[in-house]
Amino acid sequence: MARLLITGTTGGIGGAIKIAALSRGFEVRELNRCDDFSVLPEGEFDALIFATGMNEVLPVTLLSDEKFAAMIEANVGLFLKAVRAFVKGKRYNPGGAKIIAISSVSAKEGWSGGAAYCASKGALSAMCRALNEELRPKKIEVIALEPEYVKTKMFFATAGRMGIKDALEPNVFAAQVLEKLK
Repeated sequence: MARLLITGTTGGIGGAIKIAALSRGFEVRELNRCDDFSVLPEGEFDALIFATGMNEVLPVTLLSDEKFAAMIEANVGLFLKAVRAFVKGKRYNPGGAKIIAISSVSAKEGWSGGAAYCASKGALSAMCRALNEELRPKKIEVIALEPEYVKTKMFFATAGRMGIKDALEPNVFAAQVLEKLK
């Protein structure tokens, strides 16, 4: 039975991944935004799935330094903290492990009011490419998944402003995430 450490399980994507993983017999441990990302649960994990995220649609004239920093911290900084603890604390299966970050199509596409979110997801995806090279000798594969859109509270809070109508159901995307563990 594979052991998974999943962040963001109180949200739409992370919650769906947790439900799908448990239904498939995975052992799941959770790490959420209120937790200390520098201290991970004991044991070795086959995967760290980072599904923590934040989005706020703000035109550049209303995007304060504080709001920008908060978005970067939630979408990139917490990922770095989790990966650092995962590797430094040797919480990964030495026979091979995966780190999967839920990024977004917004890493490659821009939209009005999305400067901070798009920047944070672009940084997250780029960080995954660099970490994959760095951690390969430890048999850790790092990938960023960049789904188009997933129907979550975040999607419904922002999609209308972006003009997006169609999106994946969270359980469908969760199944796609778990497929990457093979």
